[in-house]
Amino acid sequence: MIRVGYIAGEPTAWRVPHLDMIADNPAIDLTVVYAAPTVQQREWTLEPRHAPIVLDGPSLPLTRILHHDYPLTPQIWGLLERERFDVLVIGGWSLMATQLAIAWARIRHVPYLVVSENHLREERPRWIRAVKSLVLRHVIPAARGHLVTGTLAREHALRYGARSDSVTIFPNTVDVTAYKRAAERLRSDRPGIRRTLGIRDDAIVVTQVGRLMSLKAPEDTVAAVIRARDLTTRRLHLLLVGDGPLREGLERRTTAAGIHVTFAGFRRGEALLECYAATDIFVLLSHRETWGTVVNEAAAFGLPLVLTDRVGAAADLLVAGENGELVHAGDIDGQAKAIAKLADDDELRARYGARSSELVDGWGYEPSVESFVAAIERAVTDAR
Repeated sequence: MIRVGYIAGEPTAWRVPHLDMIADNPAIDLTVVYAAPTVQQREWTLEPRHAPIVLDGPSLPLTRILHHDYPLTPQIWGLLERERFDVLVIGGWSLMATQLAIAWARIRHVPYLVVSENHLREERPRWIRAVKSLVLRHVIPAARGHLVTGTLAREHALRYGARSDSVTIFPNTVDVTAYKRAAERLRSDRPGIRRTLGIRDDAIVVTQVGRLMSLKAPEDTVAAVIRARDLTTRRLHLLLVGDGPLREGLERRTTAAGIHVTFAGFRRGEALLECYAATDIFVLLSHRETWGTVVNEAAAFGLPLVLTDRVGAAADLLVAGENGELVHAGDIDGQAKAIAKLADDDELRARYGARSSELVDGWGYEPSVESFVAAIERAVTDAR
């Protein structure tokens, strides 16, 4: 049995069940260590089966630079000294916990794998790109393996020196089978769900799921729906699922524009599934989105997609012209035309949705658990 230390920033709704399944594998003795309960002000409460260690320490508010807080966790070093894992799996390189884990692994000659979801389509200041390039050219080639979320993250790892044979897909995803079962179960309840959300039977529902913050670009979604209203004869209804600092301004803007909208707030579990069941077109118009697990969820519900080119999942879960439309981030006209095109064509939405359901089939948990274990075994064998 290989003793694995998995060092990450925070528990997430998509990774916790994944790690639960990995912890059940008899070849792995898994210990999960989180730098903090949350580094991105997440609202959810999670109950992992794998009993993680959550480090305790003050945080520096560096969200504007790093897109997350920076917990001060020097105690990770003592923990690693005590545990003496056979291999480390390290979630990124921008937290003190992960930085110290990389340093410890290199000093103690313990093999490590890096988990990465970054991609090259992110807009970052020049000085951040320079620092990143300097750091990653030391961190990436020295890793025994790389666990990346998809095609764009693989390109990123290769760009900074990863060997192609060391890269394994380790997706951000959901239980696809369970989501498909939920979609089937809720189909007959769709009219009642829509009425509960204040949506008329004849409306075409355009849904975005995510925090109401600038990087997710809910302002663009509102603007695109306002513009699309003038391009279609169908009644559009915008469904925004999530909360955040932009909500009040968005409420004022939608009221002034006179569009039909429901602010559903933060939702999980059955309440979130009902929002997908009420949806006709799923959009994610983010300016920065390393992956976007809500895309997996929407695809598993058989929905047509409108995604920007900054959404990491778009490279793997969207085939333009087959299950949705790829648009440029910030291009309100292009986004509005894509929404109107789908709103006007019931058959096209049905065809795109069926293809979404097919494309997401290969992105469930089970295959990636096997590939994770294989990557661990390969890293330990190579190091020995």
